[in-house]
Amino acid sequence: MSSKFDFGHDEDSNGGFALGFLIGATVGALAAILYAPKSGVETRQHLKDLADQQKDNLKNQWEETKAKAADAAELAKEKLNSIADQARGTVDTYADKAKGAVDNAADEAKTTADKFQNRY
Repeated sequence: MSSKFDFGHDEDSNGGFALGFLIGATVGALAAILYAPKSGVETRQHLKDLADQQKDNLKNQWEETKAKAADAAELAKEKLNSIADQARGTVDTYADKAKGAVDNAADEAKTTADKFQNRY
C-alpha cells in the first residue's frame, strides 16, 4: 500500500542531507569561534590553526584517494591483461585449427589433382 506522504527515502536525498548537515556544522562552528570571548589575535590564531588542520586533512584524503585510484587502475590493468592473454590463446587455438583444416584441404586437393592427372 502506498502512502500519500513521501519522505524521500532515496539514496540521493541522504547525500543531500549529509552535505547540508556538514555545511551547517561548519557555519555553526565558525559562528561560535567568531563570537567566543577571545581577543582578535587569539581568534585569528585559532582560525589559522583550524585552517591548517583542514588543509592537512584534505591533503591526507587526497593522498588516500590517489593511492586507491592507483590500486584500482593497477587491478584493472591486470584484469585487462589477463583477458587479453585468454583472448590471444583462444585466437591462437582457432588459428591452429584453421591452418590444419586448410592444410588438410590443400593435401586433399593435391591428391585429387594427382589422381586426375594420372588417370588422363
